[in-house]
Amino acid sequence: MNKEIKEGFVEGLIETGKDFAKEQLGELIPKVVSESSLQFGLEVVGGTAIEMVPFVGHIASSYFTKRKIKNEHEFISEIAKRVEDIEKNMSSKTIEQKEILDDLAVYAYEKAIQTNQEEKISYIVNGFVNMTKIDTVSEDIAYIYYDTLEQLTILDISVLKLYGKAYLEIDSAANYSEILEQFGIEYHQYDAVRKNLQRISLLEDSEEEKFDKHFKDFVKVFNGNMKLLASFKNPRKFDTKEFGKLKDIKEYRPRENLRISKFGKDFLRFFAEENQ
Repeated sequence: MNKEIKEGFVEGLIETGKDFAKEQLGELIPKVVSESSLQFGLEVVGGTAIEMVPFVGHIASSYFTKRKIKNEHEFISEIAKRVEDIEKNMSSKTIEQKEILDDLAVYAYEKAIQTNQEEKISYIVNGFVNMTKIDTVSEDIAYIYYDTLEQLTILDISVLKLYGKAYLEIDSAANYSEILEQFGIEYHQYDAVRKNLQRISLLEDSEEEKFDKHFKDFVKVFNGNMKLLASFKNPRKFDTKEFGKLKDIKEYRPRENLRISKFGKDFLRFFAEENQ
């Protein structure tokens, strides 16, 4: 998106949100964002420009354009719900802060119109609203959060919220059985989701800390035993009772125990804490 469109993007969203809330726009596409995404240009699917494929390209282009329009409509609808918060938060920002938020608003908007799951748009907007509350916004961290959200499905988010509800004020399923029923999945599929969340560091295995402690204890006991054995210099005078001073090394039995990571908590605070 070019610089001219980015400048004042948040201000444009605020005005568009107000109009939307007043039902003045109907089904029209908001002018503030229409130039950036709703283009019948080259839509790329699997690395192939779809317009280069006769007939199929036309159908695909129409489908993706309709999806973008629908997502854009949902994005503005969510903005309209939070427009008072955004306007209030932006009123105290400096010119430099507004420029940063304009860039991030564009990024959030682009993520919204590209998403395959419309339900994620409320999280995208909530993340942006939370950014407007902060005086010093880290663009890099915001990009990481949005790029991570892009990798997740609503199912992934629901599982993460289940792990985060003990730490944050968020609406969540009561237990994993409720998630299985809600999404019509089996436990092995739920477990695969957990492993994926662990892979991208939103969940972590608390057993790793226990293993680290066990290993340190092992080294301490082992070194102590070796030091004691080294003190038995004269085998003829060795008293077998000295063996009683040797310490046992406890057996370690690993057991996976996943929990939400600090990154996972921060991620939910950014996107979901008020998105109940």
